[in-house]
Amino acid sequence: MAHIRKAKETDRSAVALCIAEGFEKDFSILCKDTQKVSDAIASGLNMERFFVADIEGNIAGVLAISDCTSRAAKAEKSSLKKHFGFFKGIIAAFILKEEFEKHIEYPVTTGYIEFVAVLKKYRKQGIAATMLRESMLLTNYRDFVLDVTDVNESAIKCYTNVGFEEFKRVPEKHGKQKGFNERIFMRYCRK
Repeated sequence: MAHIRKAKETDRSAVALCIAEGFEKDFSILCKDTQKVSDAIASGLNMERFFVADIEGNIAGVLAISDCTSRAAKAEKSSLKKHFGFFKGIIAAFILKEEFEKHIEYPVTTGYIEFVAVLKKYRKQGIAATMLRESMLLTNYRDFVLDVTDVNESAIKCYTNVGFEEFKRVPEKHGKQKGFNERIFMRYCRK
């Protein structure tokens, strides 16, 4: 059984590894080595925004809840260059800055859920749904928003089962290269 808790600074490496593995397909454009991706993104994580699923001292899954005041991650150019090399690091910083640091246009009462990831060996056990339900209870937000790609059917099913409802779709620029066509935006309102 997973215990859901706020992440601690000592969880940084495990959180980064979980994100690198959870978004392996997305990061593979930059680097196929999950450990290298983890090392490259770790220093840019805002640990205060993360929640973890802890199973007997092991981080099985993570998610972050950001808002319009701060995001869960930054693209740390120096770390990206160090781990990916100069040119690929600059490209990674450019790509990840848009993804990680784009300003959230929702009010301060809305939590923006991002980086939902579960390690492969713990998947299909309901950990993501448990993390979502319990982490939302640990915050004071009135409602929550997240986005998911149109091809991520298992995540869409998970979010729907938790109570999220689709409210808009946005076509993705360069979707063919990224492997999906639209971002589906979903909202959950506290009852």
